[in-house]
Amino acid sequence: MAYGSHGDLVEQLQQKLRRIDELKQQGEQRQAAFTRMKDEIGALSVTVSSPDRGVTVVAGPGGSVQSVRVTEEALQGSAIQLSSTITTTIHEAVAAAARTQAAIVQDALGPSSNVLEQVLQTQAEAFGTSVAALKATVADERPVVPQRPIDQGADFAEEDFLAEQQPARPARPEVRRRPAEDDDFLDPFDEGDRR
Repeated sequence: MAYGSHGDLVEQLQQKLRRIDELKQQGEQRQAAFTRMKDEIGALSVTVSSPDRGVTVVAGPGGSVQSVRVTEEALQGSAIQLSSTITTTIHEAVAAAARTQAAIVQDALGPSSNVLEQVLQTQAEAFGTSVAALKATVADERPVVPQRPIDQGADFAEEDFLAEQQPARPARPEVRRRPAEDDDFLDPFDEGDRR
């Protein structure tokens, strides 16, 4: 035979099938990592308090500020002092959320990515601190999200897990009109008979 024996062809095919299985497993692991990343980012919530505990800020994905709480004691100081404390605490919470989100993305992308290192370097320069000091805080800021089991039988080939899902639009509120017998009320938005 010009192309070798049947045994050689069978061996080559088996090697190719093993490689396909390896690639499939790698794809499933990568898909699981991206799903875990999406879940962790969705659950991201970092709480930071001012040193005197007078102001507490909760930041979420993308640095969104989810809440700001101010104690009665914090209101006893000047407006300038309170404003400064709120602003500083918001900056710290948003920075902590960014570090946490970068760590989550870094985990999903693997060791070849340097997303976390870039965020830490940028923040270290902006806040006048070291990368090592910021890196030490990252582990404490990570949310704990239970892992989903991998569905071995599912076919994810056509599903885009990174696409943003459009939120459902809320139903339009029902507009109640005053009864027709209320003649002394003129509704400027009523496009019916106008006087």
